[in-house]
Amino acid sequence: MAAASLAYKCAEVSYMRVINTSHANASRDRLELQTALQMVPPGESPFSSASDVDNLNHPMTADKIAFPKGVSSPGCWKSCYSARNRPNFVRFLNFAQDVNHAMEASRKSQIAFTRAKSSLSGDDNGEVIYSLKKALDFNFLDIEGLLRLIRVAMEAIGY
Repeated sequence: MAAASLAYKCAEVSYMRVINTSHANASRDRLELQTALQMVPPGESPFSSASDVDNLNHPMTADKIAFPKGVSSPGCWKSCYSARNRPNFVRFLNFAQDVNHAMEASRKSQIAFTRAKSSLSGDDNGEVIYSLKKALDFNFLDIEGLLRLIRVAMEAIGY
């Protein structure tokens, strides 16, 4: 389990490096998509009826409304998801998937570490647990430093 926690840490770092390099593009895509979603299709006003205005004035329904009527209508979704916006959606969804994979690897790394720690409990294994924890807590920006800590942890484990 100790080696598995280090392997998951490597996967987490790989995804975090990808996320770090694509963050600027993802931010730009998010802004463009957010702008497209806030646009109201021609001929449809944000508050198309008096009942919509009444609903906004009612305290119970005002909390439930996230967008004006025009933004959540099927016509708007069709115009927002146009051929022009498709690449932005794909890139942003890929970015979100990379974030999800990084978080999943981080979670699995912590689970494996917890199991390894419980199986390694004892005075003899204090160095193993310490070196594992040090490698798992290291950031993803210094790859050389992380690899050094992983080598030390692997030697402590006995690999």
